[in-house]
Amino acid sequence: MKKAIIIFGTVFIIFLMISNATAVPQSYGKSVMNNINIYEQRILLLEETLELNIEKVNDVIYNVQSKGLFENLLALIQFLIDIISKIINFIRAVMQIGQLIITLINLVKALINVINQFIEWLQDLFNPELNIVIQ
Repeated sequence: MKKAIIIFGTVFIIFLMISNATAVPQSYGKSVMNNINIYEQRILLLEETLELNIEKVNDVIYNVQSKGLFENLLALIQFLIDIISKIINFIRAVMQIGQLIITLINLVKALINVINQFIEWLQDLFNPELNIVIQ
């Protein structure tokens, strides 16, 4: 009877610890997920503006009027500057997403370390050869 109670208690504690281990990252994960959603929205906006700029280029190419060579060159230079600045903003957004991925990887590593420590603690708990005081 004692063994059954000990086994039942151990299984209950294991489930309780696993639920705690999975609940902690979820509470911290909300802010990370919010940041990911914000960056995804930024990427979508950048892609939409890029598509609009491509449409503007196509309009300029097909609707070239005889304004003069100098005005056409100025319009082309301004457009190229706009495209370059949007590409730079897109690269910055992608770099920030990379930092989020690194943060997520570090959180998963920390969770794995906690699970390993728990397994080691359980092994020490059930090893009668060691005289360890439960802390």
